Amino acid sequence: MKALLTTLACCSLCAAVSPAFADEVHSARADALFRQAQSLLDAGKVEAACSKFEASEAAENGLGTLLHLGDCYERVGRSASAWHAFLEAEAVAHAKKDVERERVATDRVAALEPKLTRVVFVVPPTSRVPGLTVQLGDNTIPAASWGAIIPVDAGVQHVSASAKGHRPWSLDLNVARGDSREYRINVPTLSPIPEPNTDRRSIFRSAGIVTSGVGVAGIGAGAVFSALSHNADDASTCARGVIQCTPSRSTRAGYSDAAAVSFAVGGTLLATGITLFVLAPAPDNKEQHAPLRVAARVSTGGGRLQLEGAW
Repeated sequence: MKALLTTLACCSLCAAVSPAFADEVHSARADALFRQAQSLLDAGKVEAACSKFEASEAAENGLGTLLHLGDCYERVGRSASAWHAFLEAEAVAHAKKDVERERVATDRVAALEPKLTRVVFVVPPTSRVPGLTVQLGDNTIPAASWGAIIPVDAGVQHVSASAKGHRPWSLDLNVARGDSREYRINVPTLSPIPEPNTDRRSIFRSAGIVTSGVGVAGIGAGAVFSALSHNADDASTCARGVIQCTPSRSTRAGYSDAAAVSFAVGGTLLATGITLFVLAPAPDNKEQHAPLRVAARVSTGGGRLQLEGAW
């Protein structure tokens, strides 16, 4: 008897919806999708039919499509989605002054309400950290809806909360079909993510080792340039058979200048590296200092590096 009444109710819905549907559809795409949904529904492929009804409703919002979509949702056990569809259809019918279909939608809403599974997000003041976002699946629950009753479909409902600078929280709620209960979900206070502990001592010592290494390389380059400047007896500048030959002044002077700059820069970098390594602050030294800066000064008379800052 109950199955018969359900069948009669579905037939009444189709009778109430179908005749006026053709007058509402203006989109060829929406019409084609709707017809595909009807064919799938007749073939018993209800899930696929619901997807087509969804696509048809997205292409062209129509009262008839909403009623068919709600009925399809209810057949597959998606009570909350069906309730939302019928509730929207009720509002659209009321705006259109379509009394008959408004009554159909109202009756379906009333019939579904006792079957709904509901969740309530409880977010105490201590949990409301700045930037808190609460989500039900892919949908963000606005703060105005915290504490309000939200119908959900059967299945696994993923609940999460997140905020910048805090560890996220999540929960999977397994809702059984026909479970007309109310779940109160308490959103906990999110744990802050600790800021990374910067070891200034390690940074200073690492900088000192690197700087010293570059300084040693600079001194080595200076030694090479110095040797070249002393042996700059370039044969190409002396005529064959000439007893006295003076090397090219420009070549020797270039090597000498390069050696002077390399020794100056390398020595300063080595001294700076040693200073950074030896005077690195203790690990627990929280005092803020001006950042160190190495300024290079090179001129025709030589070169120098200048270390500035405090530690």
